[in-house]
Amino acid sequence: MNKEREAPPPWSPAVSTECPVGVAHQAWIEASITWFVQEFGRDPLTRPIVLPRSDLRSAGYTGTPEQVDDVVAKTCELMEIDRSELTVELFDRSDEDAAAQEGKRAVGHYYVKDGRAVIGLDVTEASDAAYLIAVIAHELCHVRLLGEERITTERKDHERLTDLLTVYFGFGVFSTNAALRFGETTRGFSVQPLGDLDERTLNAARNDGYSRLGYLTEREFGYAMACYAWLRGETEPPWAGHLDPGPRAFLRQGLAYLSRSAPPGEFPTRRTGGVPVSVRVVPKPDLVWLGGLYLMFDRTEWPPRAPGHRPT
Repeated sequence: MNKEREAPPPWSPAVSTECPVGVAHQAWIEASITWFVQEFGRDPLTRPIVLPRSDLRSAGYTGTPEQVDDVVAKTCELMEIDRSELTVELFDRSDEDAAAQEGKRAVGHYYVKDGRAVIGLDVTEASDAAYLIAVIAHELCHVRLLGEERITTERKDHERLTDLLTVYFGFGVFSTNAALRFGETTRGFSVQPLGDLDERTLNAARNDGYSRLGYLTEREFGYAMACYAWLRGETEPPWAGHLDPGPRAFLRQGLAYLSRSAPPGEFPTRRTGGVPVSVRVVPKPDLVWLGGLYLMFDRTEWPPRAPGHRPT
């Protein structure tokens, strides 16, 4: 006698159902995303997620200034920012001596001049549209957070919060993939991880060592993407295949954890974690960066033996 087979669970038994990040980081991610819902509404959750093969870049994109400006304009539209009220600066600092700059150089910045928001973009790698979109999304999230006086730079986590907001506005695939990039070097194909807990900043992989991109780890991005999908009612998000293997695994683990730990559309952590609702921005002198992104170079082997590092 054949017994009716039960539908298989959405997650393989091989997928851990433990939260991929620690308790403190979990609470911060969940509380911050809950605050995003309060501040920006649920509309960003109802829009299609932005994917690499989107219409953000024009056909035949090569990274010309005109094409970069077009990408900025389209990203502004998705983030509900008036492009006409924004100044975009393009700069090239590829010739800077990284060692002289303590292993870093700026790839993006945000400040306010004469009451007008200004974002700066390093065009060194503008031909890499996905990389550029990750930088643009980060800088425009500064506009939504700092420029709209929702937080101030006095918050120690303001850069990390800015990275997290890119996920909420649907640009998480770009930010998440930027946290773990693969590059081909003269020594062969190597992993170049980007992003760590010490808030070292945006980077581009270019040498035999590795460099870091972003203020969140791939674990944090993976769990943030899981929380984003969970609020959208996606237990098996169709866009997961656009993520790199590492963060995709953390996404799946995060969703497995949420599936067993919280009702649909809710988070296990029910407290706000002290995330402020409204804080005015402290006036800054002209040309002082309120948010900056830097290339960080590390010539050591991967994985690094840094405190708090969790091998993938």
